[in-house]
This record gives sequence, structure tokens and C-alpha cells, in this order.
Amino acid sequence: MICRKCAKALPYVKSPYCQKCGKPIDSYEKEYCADCGTRPHRYEEGRAALLYERGARRAIDRLKFYNRRESIPFFGICLARTARDVLPRWRPDCLVPVPMHPKKRAERGFDQAALLAEELGRRCGVEVRKDLLVRTRYTGASKKLGRSSRRKNLRGVFAVPQGAEIPDRAVLVDDIYTSGTTIDEAAYALQKAGVRHIFFLTVCIGRGQS
Repeated sequence: MICRKCAKALPYVKSPYCQKCGKPIDSYEKEYCADCGTRPHRYEEGRAALLYERGARRAIDRLKFYNRRESIPFFGICLARTARDVLPRWRPDCLVPVPMHPKKRAERGFDQAALLAEELGRRCGVEVRKDLLVRTRYTGASKKLGRSSRRKNLRGVFAVPQGAEIPDRAVLVDDIYTSGTTIDEAAYALQKAGVRHIFFLTVCIGRGQS
């Protein structure tokens, strides 16, 4: 449901990019972006397909807030193209969608991260584990919060259910990576449960600081 002209015009992430989170940086001589260079993360590495701007931002917003789920297959293609460069090295046992709280999922009618993970799993042949991570409390939108407030808002919000089979290597899947707080909190919950190697893939990523 995206024409070739629009698909070609989307802001794809290109090198050079941060070797930790995948945000674009301004020099091949740098290894990390300013964000990753000044704060540790719970995950080992991550990548995104598109920059969260222009047409990509509009498409993601339409998916999330206007129920435009027909874009899921295209986003799955974008994720699969990004994944093929890293999955042979990451060797994941499963994909884990970053979950919504049941209340928010009921309000929206679907969970976009779960749909994206299913589409990516189908294209890459990797198992999707929607049972491995749950959101334990309802939180309001955090995109307008500062980094410290966002971290406080999301602290301890994810958990792994008791008795869940724990993989050794997992890839978190979500729609957007901005500050990294959501992915870090999800990764922390997986770490506490015993997952040793955690990575992430998202459709979009913010620019941050180079």
C-alpha cells in the first residue's frame, strides 16, 4: 500500500551510523553517537530501517493512531532488509515484541509491535515470542517527556511471566526508537529473567545527537 515513488523517497538509515543503536552520525571516524557515548544501554546492539521524520513519521503515526494497518507488510519488508545484515551475526532464538498494556491495546484495537514482529518473523523465519514479556502497568504517552521523566515513567514497567521458557538470545521489536528508554527497560526485564544476549530492531529511529 505504498507506491514506489513514496517508498524511494522515505528517509532510510544510511551509514555512517552508531555501532550501538544505529542512529546516524556525521563521521565514519566515530563509533558511537553522543547518546550512546555518554550512557550505557541494557542491549548489545540495535538497528532501525528508517529515520523518524517526513513520510516515515507520518506513516507510523497513521498506523498507530488511525488504524492504518495496511502498511504493516511494507514495514515488515523494511525490517527484513535491515535484519538480513545483522541476524546472521546476532543469531537470535526469537523475536520479542515490546508489549502494550492490555488497556491501551483494547483502546487502540491492536498492538503494532506484535504485528511488526509477526511480519518480520514470517519473512526471516525466526520464532516470535509474544508470551515472553508483559507490561505490568498502564503509562501515559511519554514522547513529550524529558529523558529523566521518561525513565521514571517507564521504570519497572516490563516483566517476564513466571514459568516462561527463557531463550539465550532475543531481539526486541518495536515501531520507534527515540531516547532508548523503552528498549532499555524491556531489555532489563529480559536480563533479569536470564536472557543473556539482547538486541533490537525498530522501523524508525530518531536522529539524537551525532
